[in-house]
Amino acid sequence: MKIHTLCACNRGSTCWDVGCRDEFAIRGPLREDFFAGAMKAAGIPFNYLKTNRGAKTPDYLIPTDEGDLIIEIGGKGKGHRQFKGISASKKMLFTPSANLEGMSRPLESLGFL
Repeated sequence: MKIHTLCACNRGSTCWDVGCRDEFAIRGPLREDFFAGAMKAAGIPFNYLKTNRGAKTPDYLIPTDEGDLIIEIGGKGKGHRQFKGISASKKMLFTPSANLEGMSRPLESLGFL
C-alpha cells in the first residue's frame, strides 16, 4: 500500500511502509472518533460543528433542556481559543490528561458514560 502523505521518515509519497505514517497526524481524529463513539454508545445526541478546514471553532454541540453544551476535543496543549465568540453558557474541553480545572475534563472519562 502506498501512502501519499508525508510520513515520519520524510520520504513522502515514495514511502511504502504503512507503519511509517506519522502517529501524531492521526491522534486528533482518533480522539474525536472516541468522543463520537462514546456519545453514540450512551445514546446522547450530538452535532458536529466544524466549518472550514483550519477554522478555530469548537468540535461538537450537545443540545440539552438547560441549554446547549459546546464540546472541544484536543491534545494536552489545547486551550480555550476555540470558544472565542461562542455564546453558549456551558462549555467543556476534553483532553487526554487528568486536568479537572475549570471546563477541562479527561477525555478518557467519556468511556464511563
